Amino acid sequence: MQKSKILVDQLSANPLQCVDVGARGGMQSHWRPFADLMRIDLFEPDAAACKVQAAQAPANENWFPVALGGETGTGLLHVLAKPSGSSLFPPNNDLMLRFGPPSYGTLAKVIEVPLLTFSDFIDRHQRPLPNLLKLDVQGAELAIFKGTRPEHWAGILAIQTEIEFAELYKGQPLFGDVDAYLKAQGFVLFDILPARSYRFEGEKSHALLRRHLNILKNRRDISCRLIAGDAFYLRSPEQVLASGDVTAILKLFVILLLYRFLDEALWLAEAAHKAGHISASDAADLIGLVKAAAPKPALLQRADWLGKIARRIARKLGISHRRKIDYWLDRSWDF
Repeated sequence: MQKSKILVDQLSANPLQCVDVGARGGMQSHWRPFADLMRIDLFEPDAAACKVQAAQAPANENWFPVALGGETGTGLLHVLAKPSGSSLFPPNNDLMLRFGPPSYGTLAKVIEVPLLTFSDFIDRHQRPLPNLLKLDVQGAELAIFKGTRPEHWAGILAIQTEIEFAELYKGQPLFGDVDAYLKAQGFVLFDILPARSYRFEGEKSHALLRRHLNILKNRRDISCRLIAGDAFYLRSPEQVLASGDVTAILKLFVILLLYRFLDEALWLAEAAHKAGHISASDAADLIGLVKAAAPKPALLQRADWLGKIARRIARKLGISHRRKIDYWLDRSWDF
């Protein structure tokens, strides 16, 4: 993607500092369009897997075979049959195997691992303060947040964190605990990507739907339990704008694009110009980036005169009608 001059000028010397805790498999794909304006610290506690990732990483990625926790010392890592589900909390088999297969949630072994708080990691490895923080550590997210000293929160503009609504791991904090803590740190919940599940019978998913209803896969019109997900938190864009820190404003703009909050990105570009923080040409360049990232509207979605005429014709022909979807009767799935 072609970058605007102001982003290149401002962020080449002071890049968007990103931290990915639980980075098995590499950087998230939705970060990649602006990876050249980022510096990324990625964590993989498995030393061998971390070494493989580090060997093939570009210059702006730094890999660390470190496990983060609420305190510095050692902890017990509960390794599941699927290693990506391993946690500092023991699996709660009653729920873990109710909504997932044994090939994922069965406890394979427990090992002692060294732990660092996030603040001790920053100090020990002399790392820059993060702007964008992503956590996927199977229940230990709140402990990591609480183990971070106040001075290390200052530069964080956005947080993507795994959340659970069911106690998949014994004693783990749930969404309400994480949400309350992050709001107390001044963050605003912007979105949730939910993960839902039907009941399993052994390795068989949707077992009851298969047996009684002859339904194999997810349906838009059959509810199922909300289990987990990812929550996305931001510093208030109004607060960041009011700071007058042009670099922080531009970093927030990039984050908004990465997570496709296109209307917020457009607002920030316009508001930054109106406040005198950036020039009209720079604002136009930023808006051009949003336009390049935006999906093309279908004919009936267009906001111009052509869309208005198309909607009028569609209504007269009876090929379009307004309908409010009842959530409990019709929802979308991503698979």
